[in-house]
Amino acid sequence: MTRKSEPTTCQKQACQEPVCQEGALTKIGLAGQASRQNAKPSVLFLCDGKEGYSLVAQSILTHKANSYFRGFSAFTSSTCDVTSACHALHQYNIVCSDKYHLKIDNYKEERVDYLIAMSPSSVQSGKPLPEYSKFIPWDVTGGGEVSNKHSVVKYINEQINYFLSVYLYR
Repeated sequence: MTRKSEPTTCQKQACQEPVCQEGALTKIGLAGQASRQNAKPSVLFLCDGKEGYSLVAQSILTHKANSYFRGFSAFTSSTCDVTSACHALHQYNIVCSDKYHLKIDNYKEERVDYLIAMSPSSVQSGKPLPEYSKFIPWDVTGGGEVSNKHSVVKYINEQINYFLSVYLYR
């Protein structure tokens, strides 16, 4: 399944969970403008769109720390395959919602606290990025293509744990 502008649905047998609910980001801004001191920090995960790794990271962050961070995800290609990402997350009982999984162009006028690039190819697209306070580069592909999606999900989970340990306990 590819992500364009229409909502998608998880196609796993016996699973009809909506992957995308109605709603979109408003111009309030990702980092929030009202009561900045009380606002949760925003985290935007960016991938190239081939495997939907930014959606995986956003879903794991939301699952683990939704009360501390607002997670968003974006991709730089024209479409993004989220099927395999959602199936991998369902095996770990993590809800997969692409409510805030949009093309990077939709975020270019926004401001985020943390911009996390899932791979070098995600920032080499030449597309404008949103304003950010901190940039964190990850390379979930290890410098090449990865055939084992579960090892990538495990790596992303480890990176999320490290991110949370650094930014929650400082």
